[in-house]
Amino acid sequence: MAAPFFSIVIPTYNRADLIGLTLQSVLGQTYPHLEILVVDDGSQDNTADVVQRYATDARLRYFPKENAERGAARNYGFARAAGEYVLFLDSDDRFHPEHLATLHAKIQELKQPNFIATKYYFDRGGVIAPSDTAALAEGWYGLETFVRGNALACNICIRRQNPGLHLFEEDRRYAAVEDWMFMLENTQQDRVYLVDAVTLTMNDHDQRSMRSDNSALVRRLELALEWMLRRVTLTPEQRRTLTGRVYYLCAIHAYADHHRGQAWGYARKAAPYLPARTAALLLARCLVGEGVVQSLKKLRA
Repeated sequence: MAAPFFSIVIPTYNRADLIGLTLQSVLGQTYPHLEILVVDDGSQDNTADVVQRYATDARLRYFPKENAERGAARNYGFARAAGEYVLFLDSDDRFHPEHLATLHAKIQELKQPNFIATKYYFDRGGVIAPSDTAALAEGWYGLETFVRGNALACNICIRRQNPGLHLFEEDRRYAAVEDWMFMLENTQQDRVYLVDAVTLTMNDHDQRSMRSDNSALVRRLELALEWMLRRVTLTPEQRRTLTGRVYYLCAIHAYADHHRGQAWGYARKAAPYLPARTAALLLARCLVGEGVVQSLKKLRA
């Protein structure tokens, strides 16, 4: 078997009902020179049995391990990867058939960038919705972009032999935020090239990490902000932008859990760091509810 150009690391935990479609999407790539490393992070369901059905393809390897959360699982797979480039794919998401071919062509054109990604959309029970990548033009994006948030999520392809690479934070206290931390730390001295092609589907189901527990996510965002401000070298303006964005997200997720008082507190923290109109709409949403906010938007239109 030819040496793989791509290594696809798939961390998984209790996703037996979803990982089959994920594996099919990788094995069905039009670009064949790949390996798949499934890192089972202590699943208690029949994930192993599902993965075994696809083990007839020699490109797939299965690594069971004790649970240590997604950041540790990704690093575990990265350490065992052999490809020139490594991609991290969550076990409920899917590659489109041309995903790797699109990346490979652009990698050759750009002469081996350290970081590259394509665009993706969301699938919410069969309803397709664009992601925040839809509005971004093709090209290079650096730290100035990622202090405003991580539109890429973990849809990132990285060159394995990169001496400046920072891997994922493994402390489980930051679970579900480690993607953003990864992008901030790695774009201090580097950039990501975004290809203007939608080649990935993210499965936006209720158990997805960004939906399943808003209260836990708020706590992790606050912890992550401390980590980001400590570990990432930022200008004063970048620190303000990042701080405003984190508190904005805390307010939104607290509001989603119907914790209006907590949401109002985070909105007040965010407001000094946000553009005036954004701050006003956030405060209005948290104080008076979504219906009034929509009425205000119509009046402004």
